[in-house]
Amino acid sequence: MTSNHLKTYLLESNANLKPLFYEIVKQCERQNIRYDKHLVTFVMNLLSLDPQFEIYMETLSADRRNHDDFVKECVQRLSEDRSPALITLKMQLYFLENFFNRDEVVEKHMRNLQLKTAHLLKEITENDVITKDEQEEIFNKIIIDIVLHMGLGSPDNKEVINETMKALNSVMSRSDKAKFVTLDKKDRLLALKDIREIVCGIRIFNKHAGNSTNGMSDLPRVLDQSHDSTKSILQITLCEIMDKVNLLTSALNSSIAYDLRNRTIVTLLPENISSDDLDNLKDLLVMYRQHEVYTRKLIDELALIKFNIDTCNQEYNSKLIKIHESVQYRTAIPTDRVFPKFSELTRIWLQFQNYIYLLSEINQISNTLTNLTERCLSFDDLAYRLLGECQIHTDVDRLNKTKGKRLLMGVENACEVVAYSPGMKIELLKFCVWHLAEANGVLMPGNTDMGVCQHQKDFYAFNIPEAAIFFDEDPDKYIFKVVTLARKKIQLVAFLDIFYKVQTAYNSHSREVFRLKAPVTCEQQIQTELHPVPSNIDRQYRWNIWDLRREAIELTNLRMKRTSSSQTAKVKQTQVYLPKNQGTQTKVNRATETEERRPRIKKPETAPSPLQVYSMTVEDFSSATMSRIK
Repeated sequence: MTSNHLKTYLLESNANLKPLFYEIVKQCERQNIRYDKHLVTFVMNLLSLDPQFEIYMETLSADRRNHDDFVKECVQRLSEDRSPALITLKMQLYFLENFFNRDEVVEKHMRNLQLKTAHLLKEITENDVITKDEQEEIFNKIIIDIVLHMGLGSPDNKEVINETMKALNSVMSRSDKAKFVTLDKKDRLLALKDIREIVCGIRIFNKHAGNSTNGMSDLPRVLDQSHDSTKSILQITLCEIMDKVNLLTSALNSSIAYDLRNRTIVTLLPENISSDDLDNLKDLLVMYRQHEVYTRKLIDELALIKFNIDTCNQEYNSKLIKIHESVQYRTAIPTDRVFPKFSELTRIWLQFQNYIYLLSEINQISNTLTNLTERCLSFDDLAYRLLGECQIHTDVDRLNKTKGKRLLMGVENACEVVAYSPGMKIELLKFCVWHLAEANGVLMPGNTDMGVCQHQKDFYAFNIPEAAIFFDEDPDKYIFKVVTLARKKIQLVAFLDIFYKVQTAYNSHSREVFRLKAPVTCEQQIQTELHPVPSNIDRQYRWNIWDLRREAIELTNLRMKRTSSSQTAKVKQTQVYLPKNQGTQTKVNRATETEERRPRIKKPETAPSPLQVYSMTVEDFSSATMSRIK
């Protein structure tokens, strides 16, 4: 399980356990026990994995006796302030919370810098400028802003301010300055960002060209010195850790004997050594092994940072050479081709500063871990008494004892021996699972050169070839013993990275019902259906009751109103107007239009007007006269 999963499961407080959390804090205050709330949560989450308390992280037992036992156990663990077990838990908690992501560290320092210069930036971008004195004041503040953001020296140093002012004046003319103060806030921020990069690039170039060296650090040289110093400190710390590890491992190894016939390990203690003393030495070995793991992680991170620093150095020198060639012919090359090169040089300069922050973070983590281990009680005298006349061996010496041997398999063949490859993940941090289970927590490094044993999808290493035969007979038996040990020694959960196994075995109280089943997977392809479930979308559905209430109020108000001319969409009944009786309007004739032939319209029989009667009489008289003439 990765550190992100451990953060999720072990560092976050569980709402179900809050009553017990307050009870533990109260008990610690009564007994004057120093506690940290994050450490209390961490210990609670680890102890809740023990089924004897019946309060796993998702549930909470109703038995008050279990609650009292759980609270008592947590308080007891927290009270042992200088014990190796609690110091190991503190180291794990600190490392899980503070082991950095490089981007997060850089972002954190950028936020801190922005907070420090927020007031200055506000005055530059938001103040209105009217007079010439106000304009000069704004650009004095811009100079201080450039020095602070780009790490060009101390703003209290007059030489640093003068050099930055000269670089700014070479970039901006009077008309450019007058135009800058007329911009709005957004445009000023964008312009200020470009000004910072160009001015910083000019100062960097001037320094390497020998024109000025006032107040400005040589970051590539500082980085090399910081890297060498950090690497030296980590190596010295690792050597001191391994001296302790070799002493404790040799002492514990001298106290055990192999009973291969009965497939077990026998503990042989001198008269002046008790079983509690032996447990303290085992816990002490776990603490130093945990410190070793974290120190090696820091060394690996330092090596990656060194690689990035060397890459930036090559790019940095290349940019300087190109700018030098361009500046020699500045009269022939426009500034819009020179200034971007200064900006690129500044970006590399800022990366150097980011690596300084990262080196500082590594040093801080290493110092904190070392300070934690120094608080532990000293058990050197006890370790030498247990060691007796035996010699101190290193891990390499132990591995050389089994050099050239191969793991053996039994008749059952529940497991398979495979060759070790560098990319292979070995369970339990490559410690021998048989020694952990049978010697009750003795950490003995396994020899992967003999091969590794594959059980389901996990790989295990062993210290002696015969241990693989015993493991092959019943793998779940030994894994369950390690899980049972981790329930009691909770610092082993994060150290051996077995949270998943302990969590899965929560309901298992014996090896007969304990089975860690690997997920069954196979390689196959599948065509995903476009719409496997028919969609049924109700457009009138309202999930918010207040939407329904508002709609009901609108409809209620609408019923009290009268619609006059317009038809509203909210009315549920349809409103229509009957068609009106309309007459036909005839077209007006003009001189250019031909007369249309209209159908005769039979007029209703009514009494003729006097003019019509007269017209008809004349017409009849004329007809009669013409007939007589004929």
